[in-house]
Amino acid sequence: MIKNIFSILCVMMFLNSCGQKLYKIEKDKCDEPLLNDKAQYSFTEKPSEEDLKRIDTTTYYVQIFEGRYYNEEEMKNPRIIIFHNDGFFKNESLMYFGKFNEQRGKNSVYYGGKYRIKNNIIQLEQFGRSPDSKKWYTRRITNGKIDGNKIICNEGLVSVFEKRKNLPIK
Repeated sequence: MIKNIFSILCVMMFLNSCGQKLYKIEKDKCDEPLLNDKAQYSFTEKPSEEDLKRIDTTTYYVQIFEGRYYNEEEMKNPRIIIFHNDGFFKNESLMYFGKFNEQRGKNSVYYGGKYRIKNNIIQLEQFGRSPDSKKWYTRRITNGKIDGNKIICNEGLVSVFEKRKNLPIK
């Protein structure tokens, strides 16, 4: 009997450690989900001068369509990343670029997230809605490689971002 209880406890502890941690995030008066005391970024360090030489915080990184199949809707609405000197990045799409600037501060889940750089590897930390949930979110870290003027993320689907001084025309 004690052996069975111990076995069940071990299995439960194993299953609990395998799952992603979920965060309940409340919304503000504009219906914007905001990070709170229980849901914060784990990346706390600011980029060094050496890190800031590897990426350009004065330009846009625009998704380019190479490396996999893209449908027409994706190609009309590329993702845009803007990196800041303080370790935050803004992640938007061309179609909605600038539309939510007044509502979305850096503590908004939909603003973007934080980044860190080690050598030519960049990690992007974001919160995203948990599947089939309205209030529960998960923390995601995406790894990418800095290759000259490009950032190549190859987790699941390949996404390539190229440094540009101007945005593409909508």
